[in-house]
Amino acid sequence: MFINVEKKAQKLFNTYQQAMSEETVAGALANPLFSWHATYYTAKRKKNMIFLNDATTMAIVLFDVNAKNKQTIKERFEKQLAIIWQELGLSAESLTDYLATGGDWQINKTIHPLQVKTITDFYQNVIKPQKTSTNEIDLAKALLKKVQQKGRIYVGKGETVKVIEMAQPFSIKHVNLEELYLKEITNKLKKLSQVDGEKLTADGVDNAIQQIQDANNQLLDLFLADAKHNYSTKTIRRYRDNLQFYLNEWVAYRLSTIFNLDIQTSVDELEFHGVGKTERTNIKASLKKLAKYLKDKDIISDNEYDDILVYTQKDPVDFDEDEEEDQTIEDFLASLFSESDKLPVVFDPQTDKMIDEYLKSFVALYGLISAQQAYQIIHGQNPSIDKERFDQYIQNKFNEMTMEYFIIDFREEFRDVDIAPEIFIFSPLLIKDGDRLPSFYKHQQGLPYYIPEKEVLIDNKFNPFANISNYQQDLEELLANQYGLSGDDVKGAAFLSLYQLKMSAYGLELSSVNEAINKVVAFLNEEHSLSVKQDKTNEPLIKLLVLIATNIRRPWNRGWSNYELLMTKDIAKLVAEMEINLEDLKLSNEIISGIQAGIINRDELLNFLENSNLPPKVISKLYKQAEEL
Repeated sequence: MFINVEKKAQKLFNTYQQAMSEETVAGALANPLFSWHATYYTAKRKKNMIFLNDATTMAIVLFDVNAKNKQTIKERFEKQLAIIWQELGLSAESLTDYLATGGDWQINKTIHPLQVKTITDFYQNVIKPQKTSTNEIDLAKALLKKVQQKGRIYVGKGETVKVIEMAQPFSIKHVNLEELYLKEITNKLKKLSQVDGEKLTADGVDNAIQQIQDANNQLLDLFLADAKHNYSTKTIRRYRDNLQFYLNEWVAYRLSTIFNLDIQTSVDELEFHGVGKTERTNIKASLKKLAKYLKDKDIISDNEYDDILVYTQKDPVDFDEDEEEDQTIEDFLASLFSESDKLPVVFDPQTDKMIDEYLKSFVALYGLISAQQAYQIIHGQNPSIDKERFDQYIQNKFNEMTMEYFIIDFREEFRDVDIAPEIFIFSPLLIKDGDRLPSFYKHQQGLPYYIPEKEVLIDNKFNPFANISNYQQDLEELLANQYGLSGDDVKGAAFLSLYQLKMSAYGLELSSVNEAINKVVAFLNEEHSLSVKQDKTNEPLIKLLVLIATNIRRPWNRGWSNYELLMTKDIAKLVAEMEINLEDLKLSNEIISGIQAGIINRDELLNFLENSNLPPKVISKLYKQAEEL
């Protein structure tokens, strides 16, 4: 019999077999009918014990339990249980069978806080209010009739009888600890996959992510221990690195788990964020092995397994159920590979080439930009570029779809997409997901544009992820020379450190660079047995990680790196900081120069003013000034 005793009462049970182990906890969890929680309350300077069954409403009350009579607790318990058993209308033979099956007492610590809370409630609400002296049996019978919460259900006296009768003939379930822990971990992940992030505070989101990551690590420990029987150490390490990166650094930050993968958390989605084809292929192979393990352990069904396999296929899967729209996209993609005639020169060959390089950089930096705003930026750096010929250049490009960028008139091509009816230049990667275009568009509203110097902006080697990849060799050399890593370890540590920094800043809200650095340090310490601390000895590594983190540029932040975005004012803040003088009302010099240079989108400023809470007179005057710029 499993007796789970609250800490303050454990000395009263030291004459019985002590079994405070994982095996005992597992046995109690698997056999709640044979598991009891116990503690005492003090009345008139005497300790009075209450036992509460984990599966039913059976409760036992023992008055005046002390050091002198503690060896008789089990005997008194069984005598009173016989009376309660009879009160339930059950046979004496079934009680004998129950006690024999339960066997010797195994004393353990409490495992269900709710059971201890219920005992406390019993004392406060049933026992303590008694006006006259009541004996143990009457109290036990009174408690038997109380409806109690057991997990997600409520159990009364009638349900207690049913539980006991259905359990006959009695038996103790011997559990496999690995299977028990696996179910406990996976159940936790399933619950976490249902968390609604929109209802959480910022701290709540961080806490949920941490819980998902902790449970993922526990799941991976079990999976990798099982995989060791069939695979080499190198393969096991690859599975671990791939799955920790994918589940903890990608899926967890979407408040998702392996049990609710979707298009936003798929492996293919990593293509949008700089993860190469080889790495994605390796992640898919590892994810497939983990899914097979869960299927073999009866954690997921065949259908659930098939659902996960969707995200391990070699080619991206089209999830759109609208066949007509599917065909539109397929036709559109097919047009990429059609040969086109040589385009006519609009300005001159050198200028046309320069504009092409601008458009490539805009897509790399911003992901999505209107042709109007592209012109505004180009004209800001090249005043000789006139609007009429630029528009002609863009019109000519409609007949030439390249892998660097697409140009689409949303008024003609995508009437149902929630984006302004303008001509847009955007990354070809975005066409794979119809939801991504409007999400990029909406998130960027009100943000200024990051605009490098012209010489940098028109460099066709510019790439928002190149500046992070260029640091990989430096990081590998530092990890090898100062920390002694070598071979696959040094390459794996550098690669995953880089991408942890990249993924830590993913999302619509800016992550703390310091938190990102701490995560990488924790990863290096845990996975490669290092002892990195933020001290003088490790300063070169910390400085390099900070340099990498602050230089990551984000298309969904209009090209701003983490550090720069912290310093960047959006349109709302720029307007809020203006001194409103009704006698001489005008836009600030910062806003005017920003519009002229192409840093601020004039149409977005107009939209903000139109929908602001400023007085109508103020809105009208500022609106007119912005229109005239």
